[in-house]
Amino acid sequence: MNDVVHSSGTAGTRGSAVHAAGVSLKDLRKSYGSNEVLKGISLDVAPGEVVCLIGPSGSGKSTLLRCVNLLEQPNEGTIHVGGFEATDPDVDIDKMRRKVGMVFQQFNLFPHLNARQNCTIAQTKVLKRGQAEADKVAQANLDRVGLGHLADRFPDQLSGGQQQRVAIARALSMDPELMLFDEPTSALDPETVGDVLSVMRNLAKEGMTMLVVTHEMGFAREVADRVVFMDGGVVVEEGVAEQVISAPTQSRTKEFLKRVLDPTHIDISK
Repeated sequence: MNDVVHSSGTAGTRGSAVHAAGVSLKDLRKSYGSNEVLKGISLDVAPGEVVCLIGPSGSGKSTLLRCVNLLEQPNEGTIHVGGFEATDPDVDIDKMRRKVGMVFQQFNLFPHLNARQNCTIAQTKVLKRGQAEADKVAQANLDRVGLGHLADRFPDQLSGGQQQRVAIARALSMDPELMLFDEPTSALDPETVGDVLSVMRNLAKEGMTMLVVTHEMGFAREVADRVVFMDGGVVVEEGVAEQVISAPTQSRTKEFLKRVLDPTHIDISK
C-alpha cells in the first residue's frame, strides 16, 4: 500500500482580508466500483492559504476537489469546511456550500443570460437578495475580473477566457470564503490563459483561501503557498511551492515535473 503524506497548512499571510473557510480532509477514500480513486487522503488548507494540486491525469485531484463540496460523496473519511463537517449526515449541505465557490474546466454559463444575469441568478434564488442588490454585487465582481464593460454580453459573444472570468465573477458574487478551481485554464486558448491566471493571482493577494488543481507550473510556483503532488490516489509529496517544483525529493515527482516542464522530453526506454 502507498504511504499517505499527512499535510498541515499554515495560515496564509497575503492581503488584508483573511477568509475563514479552511479545509481539513482526514483519511478520505473514494471508489467507483472496484476502482479506488482516493486512497486515504489527509490534507489541511489553512484560512488564507493557496494550495495547488498537481499530478498526472487520473491521480484523483479533481475527485478530491469535488468531494470538498460534496459534488462527489466520499466512501470513508471526514471533510471539514469552515465550521461545517461536510461528511456529517445531518449537515446543512446548502448552507455549507454557500461558503464555497467552484470554477470548473468548462464555464457552464447559462447561454440565454448575459454576463450580469449569470452572476445574479443564484444570488436572488439562493441568497434571496433583491434584484438591485444582486445587480450591484454582480457588477462589482465583473469589474473585479476586468469585464465590467461587457456585463450585457451573452456567453456566445465572449471569448473562452472571458467566459471563464465571468464564471469566476459568478462564484465570487455568492461571497464565498473558499474558492475551488478545477483546471480552470485547460479548455482555453494559450492567449487567454494569462487573463484568467491574473484574476486568480489577485484573489490570492486579497487573502482568498484557494484549492487549485492545475497544470500551470509557473502559476503554482508564483502563487501557491504549498504544492501537493498526487499520483495513484495518494499524496506523494507536498511542501513549499518552490521546493516541490524546483527540488522535489520523490522520484515520481521528479519524473512528472520533467515531463511537464520539458514537453520535448520523450522516454524512449518504454
